[in-house]
Amino acid sequence: MHARMNSPQQIEIIIEPSGRRLNLTAGANLLHAAREAGLSVNAVCGGNGTCGSCKVKLISGEFSDITPKENIMQQKGSLSKDERLACMTSTLSDGKIHFEPESLASAQRLQLEGELNLITLNPAVKRLDIDLSTELSGQKLSAAEGVRETLKVSGYLHTDLPETMLLKINDLLTQHNQKAALVLNGHQIVTALPLEQHMLGLAVDLGTTKLAAFLVDLETGQTLAAGGAVNPQVAYGEDVISRIQFTDEHADGAATLQCAVVEGLNLLATELTARVGLTSAAIVDGVIAGNTAMHHLLAGLPVHNLGTAPYHPSQVDAMTFAASEIGLKWAENATVYLPPNIAGFVGGDHIAMLLATRARHTLKTVVALDIGTNTEISLLHKGRHLACSSASGPAFEGAHIRSGLRAVPGAIERVFIDGSEVKLQTIEDQPAVGICGSGILDAVAELRRNALIDHRGAFNKEDSRLSMHDGQLEFILVNAENSATHKAISLNRQDVQEIQLAKAAIRSGIEVLLREADCGAEDIDLFLVAGAFGTYLDLANCQRIGMFPELALKRFRQVGNAAGSGARELLLSIDKRSEAESMLEKIEYIELTTVKDYVEFYMDAIGLG
Repeated sequence: MHARMNSPQQIEIIIEPSGRRLNLTAGANLLHAAREAGLSVNAVCGGNGTCGSCKVKLISGEFSDITPKENIMQQKGSLSKDERLACMTSTLSDGKIHFEPESLASAQRLQLEGELNLITLNPAVKRLDIDLSTELSGQKLSAAEGVRETLKVSGYLHTDLPETMLLKINDLLTQHNQKAALVLNGHQIVTALPLEQHMLGLAVDLGTTKLAAFLVDLETGQTLAAGGAVNPQVAYGEDVISRIQFTDEHADGAATLQCAVVEGLNLLATELTARVGLTSAAIVDGVIAGNTAMHHLLAGLPVHNLGTAPYHPSQVDAMTFAASEIGLKWAENATVYLPPNIAGFVGGDHIAMLLATRARHTLKTVVALDIGTNTEISLLHKGRHLACSSASGPAFEGAHIRSGLRAVPGAIERVFIDGSEVKLQTIEDQPAVGICGSGILDAVAELRRNALIDHRGAFNKEDSRLSMHDGQLEFILVNAENSATHKAISLNRQDVQEIQLAKAAIRSGIEVLLREADCGAEDIDLFLVAGAFGTYLDLANCQRIGMFPELALKRFRQVGNAAGSGARELLLSIDKRSEAESMLEKIEYIELTTVKDYVEFYMDAIGLG
């Protein structure tokens, strides 16, 4: 006799304010359930209960007991008494929940453009026009014979012509008066186009947090359309390490992250090609530049070693493979090129940035960096090229900051304190919802300038401009009644400390490279600041808190999305690809964790000016 097994209890959770209903099995994790339902819930730490970014209010129903991690957050005031973390909460009965607005991913401002250089066009793909409206070789030929003859006389003697491609070519010839164009990559036919259509390529800056894509005419070099989006992988962890951990902890983790970013890239490709009246099938070649972890996750390479010392990548050389291999919906035989990686945390995006800025073609002493969750730094001095990676973390994206968020409309991006008056600027002049990276950095610099905090980051207890909340001193930027969220937007000691840790990582990396090259900060002729975040920085404030050296501001240059510009150059010229690949031989990579006295450099950089 067999015992009857009870079926798992089915329950219904209603998500407010949308009213969306989730049919779940009792015991389901709220974060996982919300994601599976298509809700983009932030989880900076990858769902480990440490970042506090997936806040949810439990309106009704029974749920799992509060965890020790949540208790600590409530005691510190980063989690209110009626809030829980979705990643730490399981459903036990029918119920109703409400996700806080800051817990949901929203469109953010993205810096797309960087400086562009004039280059000689020499893309990987070539165009071959076919005209069968007149006789070839003095005789009337079939479509197949005419195409093969055209290939032969043009030097493509060993080009394969599959039946499916021949059918497509024949259809185009029929529709366009026996005229069409072939796109070839070497001796492979990528696709066939109407004669009047130009070859299009896609260049992508694949960031940990953001995607920036550029649709480029490969025959003119013109950028036809540009667009950006949040990297869908942020739902599984804001930084590289949390995503590596996600792949270690979930059997299908790597595939999940690959599918997420490919879907994001396909959406961008569809959007950009639609702007010019085409589909993503018009894309015949592509370049995607990202840091080493983003590169590996996209290409389906193992990332475990990137999370453990000595952080060796699975692949450093450039890669070219069929776009369809990873699910990109481009032309039939389109390929994607990934520039080489320098090391475990310095990837092809840094190569692309160096290419675009022409930093390596000067005799000056140059520092070039791209600030992000992982800041990649290069120093060029007297013929040497040194590079390192600093784990600056996601604080500049608003993570681990109590009122922090990404650069979305309503985020405070500029702060100026004049006595008792606080002057603010928000993105798109919308009512304040929180504070983003550039605003946080400004605020810390202003707190220091006004002696509200000392060089250690400690608040001045005697200053009447400070308030007390849950036993902690804080500086209120926006009162609750003036905030779009009806919650005060403020900074406390812990928030200041997060910025100290992030800026110390950057400054200590710069200082280690300077010592290794036997030069000082005063020797720097040109200081290049790249990336979306770098575009909006107040450089004087960066110096005020000690993130950048005290140099004349005229020595600095903010170059925007230089990695995106470099990706476009790699798309438009195979000569640039050769140049990028040759860089690897000349770059000396310094792994900061192996520098014996690195901790001393780091601790020296913690102070706020």
